[in-house]
Amino acid sequence: MGRICSVVALLILTASAPAAAQTGSTGGINGRVVDHTGGALPGVTITISSPALMGARNTVTNEEGAYRFAAVPPGEYTIVYELAGFQTVRREGIRVSIGFTATVNPEMGVASLEETVTVTGESPVVDSQSTTMTTTFDKAVMSDMPIGSRDFWGLLAQTPSVVVSKFDVGGSAAMTVLPVNVYGITGQERPLVEGIISNSSTGGVGFSFYGDYGSFEEVSISTAGHNAETGSPGLFTNLISKAGGNTYHGSLYADYQDSAMQTRNIDADQIARGVSGGGSLGPDEVNRTDGWRDFNVGAGGYLIKDRLWWYASLRDMNFKQWYTNYPPEPQESRGRNHAAKLTYQLSTNNKLFGYYQYTGKLQENRFDAYRLSATAALNVLPDSTVKQDYNSGVWKVEFNRVIGNTMFFETRVGGYWFHFPFERKTENLRYEDVGNSQVFGGNQNRVQDRYRPQVLGSLSYTKDGWYGTHNFKLGGNILKEWQDQVNEGFPEQVLHVMNNGQPREVYLFEPGANYNGLYTYSAYLNDSWQLPERLTLNLGIRFDRFRAFTPEQRHPASRFNPTEVVFAAVDDWQVWNHVAPRIGATYALTEDSKNVVKFNYAKYWYDPGNGLAGSLNPNDALWFRRYAWSDPNRNGRWDPGEEGRLIQTTGGAASTQLDPDLQNTYASEMAAWFERELMTDLGFRGGLVWRGVRQQYARVNLNMPFEAFTVPVIINDPGPDGTRGNADDGPGIPGFQVAPEYLGKPSLNQTSNIPHGDSNYLTYEFTVTKRPSHGWSAAAAFSLMKNAHNGNEFPEGQAPNSVRSNALPLTPNDLINTDEGRYRFTMWTANVKGSYQFPWDVKVSGTMRHQAGPSYGRTFTTSLNYSSSIRVLAEPMETHRQRNVTIFDLRLEKGFRLGGSLRLAALLDGFNMANSNAEERISWNSGASYLRPLQIIPPRVFRVGMRLDF
Repeated sequence: MGRICSVVALLILTASAPAAAQTGSTGGINGRVVDHTGGALPGVTITISSPALMGARNTVTNEEGAYRFAAVPPGEYTIVYELAGFQTVRREGIRVSIGFTATVNPEMGVASLEETVTVTGESPVVDSQSTTMTTTFDKAVMSDMPIGSRDFWGLLAQTPSVVVSKFDVGGSAAMTVLPVNVYGITGQERPLVEGIISNSSTGGVGFSFYGDYGSFEEVSISTAGHNAETGSPGLFTNLISKAGGNTYHGSLYADYQDSAMQTRNIDADQIARGVSGGGSLGPDEVNRTDGWRDFNVGAGGYLIKDRLWWYASLRDMNFKQWYTNYPPEPQESRGRNHAAKLTYQLSTNNKLFGYYQYTGKLQENRFDAYRLSATAALNVLPDSTVKQDYNSGVWKVEFNRVIGNTMFFETRVGGYWFHFPFERKTENLRYEDVGNSQVFGGNQNRVQDRYRPQVLGSLSYTKDGWYGTHNFKLGGNILKEWQDQVNEGFPEQVLHVMNNGQPREVYLFEPGANYNGLYTYSAYLNDSWQLPERLTLNLGIRFDRFRAFTPEQRHPASRFNPTEVVFAAVDDWQVWNHVAPRIGATYALTEDSKNVVKFNYAKYWYDPGNGLAGSLNPNDALWFRRYAWSDPNRNGRWDPGEEGRLIQTTGGAASTQLDPDLQNTYASEMAAWFERELMTDLGFRGGLVWRGVRQQYARVNLNMPFEAFTVPVIINDPGPDGTRGNADDGPGIPGFQVAPEYLGKPSLNQTSNIPHGDSNYLTYEFTVTKRPSHGWSAAAAFSLMKNAHNGNEFPEGQAPNSVRSNALPLTPNDLINTDEGRYRFTMWTANVKGSYQFPWDVKVSGTMRHQAGPSYGRTFTTSLNYSSSIRVLAEPMETHRQRNVTIFDLRLEKGFRLGGSLRLAALLDGFNMANSNAEERISWNSGASYLRPLQIIPPRVFRVGMRLDF
């Protein structure tokens, strides 16, 4: 009975794991040992050792000559095979990465005078069992590459089929959360730091933890083919910290650049299209750096050899950058990190880990807007920005245990948190112009706090003899999402909306505070089943339970509410129980497992995050009433009584309701590809990935449903210059106004699925990778993506501007110049990276990133009877394309040996060596700002630095 209770308790604990072998911090080594005839050799003693491993581990081959090592930390390994009467075989330089299983199948000859056979540098390139598409960066590669901001997004930019929304040149995008797209999915990322889920919100918001780049041992980036251990369809990443070791080691890094080390690249055409600012230095200054410095130091070692290791790191950076959409002065930011990790070997098979990292960002002038995209808004004066002092952290305590040769158990508790205050600069009234993108006046005072405590764990078990070998993994997780928002609103609680300088709408606000949360309970069972004849099946099933909740909340008496409003706690606004299958297969075409075809099918349910409760919560953080406004007395500001037609309301029990038939969004995925080891350390992968997104949902105003738009109207297209009656004006566009009986009603919001909400994406991808050996390494990738996208949030980097006024098509006018609401366009990307070691300790490294310019169609803003600022797509999305972008970065490193293990490296980095001046973002809206550059890639810049390793 006691044993049964112990097993039950163990299963309860394991109902909480990150997501896969790839989501933990380890990989594996396995294989089969044979003699010169190909016969199996049972009883072979196998020992693995590595600087990454405490002590050595050993096992014995079974009757079929098979062996395996689970839970192997990332690093380079030596494997020794010993059997009486046979030569000892020693394999060196076997590389194990996060989630990668190195299959090593040695042949042992009969003992002779040569008692030991040593083979070096033949580490497998192809994982013949996994169907997860993964790119791994180890500390050596990360140290070599010229990454402008030395951050996570710089690695993503060098990952096949990952599109990062901004080009970083010499740190121009440092400490900026950059949305990314992978095979059509933006959001739904699952970034882990030391196995702890660390994104801003699990439901669609990306990585917002500005981690210490120099502190990481390895970064694993998985893009598709996730097995049952991974819940979300987006990018899955795992960042593993450096650890200590049986020697003391460390690194000190510092670099510097300023405006004197940078060229200029803004041309006369861009100035003619509206680029301005730069103070006394002129408009060709507004995309340049004004200064950069970075200091990063880390060290590790042991307190007890092979028993207790430690590592600690510190980073401090400061940079100033001009931006085209912030012409008055350079934007200054400071980042700071400190991290620590302890590893304690309790006994031979039991380990305990502790980890903590803090990150902070201080920025005096953060770009922020309400009606406009923060990155597209043109802040003419510093007054329109906000001050932010962002703080966040990740922590964990983890225990794992190797149980014999067949079982491995791990569990961890931890959390992610951030504190995110915004402080406005002035009490002047706020204005935002949806026509020319200019914003003026004071911003919002508000604070966001988020916390995600979590428990995770898994149990792995290997079983031979059931028609092959089964590698089972059972696990799950328990998460609690929690968000607090306190919003004091805008100056005088008013926001004026303009259209090319003409008054259109006014928002009247009430300050408030709201609290939203989500409980997530997940469990999965996965089986990697190695069958005879070189076939492996990856079969899995996943269960996710999402429960959105809100605690009791109060809204104070205010302008629209004469008395305090109390909202009772709701424990289960929406409860979803989901089951998702995962089916993958690999087949080795040749005996040596160097030619493998792979297939994967997966269904992923979207993690709604705390945004689901936020959409259902009647207590909005900022209550408002939105009115048409024409400024009848022409004094340039709203005065009481000037409100026109009521357009929209938020806040209050009567304003929000739940659709009883609401269904969660999901993505289906099918992928097929071929992998080949072309030669030692050189591999190829080619194939395709299809994804389809279904059941998207949004807030719908039931008092103005899709069916209310029944009055035909010809919408005037003002043409590119925004004037009427010119020869270049477009023809009138058929549209719809709202039937009179629906006008002037308060909003009744319901979160519902959108009928025109499907998206489809097809990507062709080809990659070649050369691992570091013989003094050089290289990798190249090309992806071609065909998109039928539905949503305002485009795949970032593919269409950077908002098009319609709402995220999904809520009116017939949102379908104009689309395919039933979908935007069709094609995108391609390519990246290349590599390094070469010359004599005299000289190394040259470089990266190249090429990306098709975003497709776009011209938009214009018009007034219809239900709103004064309707954005209309005047032509299909693939009518035009911005310029393609190619960025080439280079690093020259010269090393100096100072004795012992001490090495000093002098570094010279060059970013954007071709001096590209392509626009990342331009205005697509008709009028004076049409085609105005809003963000231009910064010019060529050089940086000097040094690294001291010991």
